[in-house]
Amino acid sequence: MGRTARDRAVMVGAVAALLTFAACGGTSGGGGSAAAPSTSAKATATGQPVSVVEKEFSIVLTPKPVKAGNYTFTIHNAGTFPHNLNIKGPGVAQQSSATVSPGQTGDLTVTLQQGSYELWCSVDSHKDRGMDLTLKVG
Repeated sequence: MGRTARDRAVMVGAVAALLTFAACGGTSGGGGSAAAPSTSAKATATGQPVSVVEKEFSIVLTPKPVKAGNYTFTIHNAGTFPHNLNIKGPGVAQQSSATVSPGQTGDLTVTLQQGSYELWCSVDSHKDRGMDLTLKVG
């Protein structure tokens, strides 16, 4: 099986994240300036892990982020249709994961500030069918 450019990018990002984690001992010193907002997932940063299970037609977060910080959402597609994850709120104009095929996973890393965020799947009419939730970060 051949790999797509997206698959290669995800693999390179995962390796970079693991190397960064190993070199830093898994902790971040904070500080630094934030990168410009993006409309696609960047695998160059890591954050506190959040598992996201998407299926027809729901989104479940475990654990739910409750305080401001850097988070890496790992999207698990437990459904039979492709899904993605979009996040919009304070400090996040809109960031989107790659579309994840059934049975596959993808990542999206964002910095959440205090406030309310909308999370949804933008594939077809999935948002209108229930794949839309509000996350409050305190």
